[in-house]
Amino acid sequence: MSIEGIIVGLLAIGIGLAWAFYGLKLFTVLLPLWAFFFGLVAGAQWGVEIFGQGFFATVLSWGIGLVFGLVLAAIAFFWYYAAIVILGGAVGYALGVGFFDWLGLGTGVIVVLIGLVVGAIFAIGTFMLGVPILLVMVFSAFSGAAAVVNGILILFGTIKLETLNQGIFGSLFTQGIVGTVVFLVLGAAALFYQMRDVGESITSIDRSAYRY
Repeated sequence: MSIEGIIVGLLAIGIGLAWAFYGLKLFTVLLPLWAFFFGLVAGAQWGVEIFGQGFFATVLSWGIGLVFGLVLAAIAFFWYYAAIVILGGAVGYALGVGFFDWLGLGTGVIVVLIGLVVGAIFAIGTFMLGVPILLVMVFSAFSGAAAVVNGILILFGTIKLETLNQGIFGSLFTQGIVGTVVFLVLGAAALFYQMRDVGESITSIDRSAYRY
């Protein structure tokens, strides 16, 4: 197990668990952390596809991931509407990359572009819907669950760190039915946990905590 795998695996488990079970309740705190993790993985993936770098295997790959992650985290922390775009866009991008890579419909930059298009669609849709709390809970529960399962599989050596190049959802598809079932069960449990704590009067994310 490489030090890179341990770091990314622990980040995926820690941030993923918090995001999955408290994504709505601690939205303004956890979304920047999730944005950082998403940016870290997506940035490293771009380093592979665009610059030909190994996935978290070179200083440049880590640099691209860290810079992109920190930028997204800062944007998510300071601007409400940008945070909403990141929320939907991150889920859409991960789904787009994972699904099309799994189907083998494209490689390299093509997969990245597909992910960006799907991410843009999700981002616009989330923004237009006014961020209903159910959507936030579903997004956070299942994307967080995907991160957790990936982190566990990396730490146990079941998948290599490079597998995350397919995205947090695409990497699970390669594990067959077991990885998918664990992801769905954990996501459903996290969603149920979040729904249990939701008050009937809550209809959207509070913007008062954001700086403009």
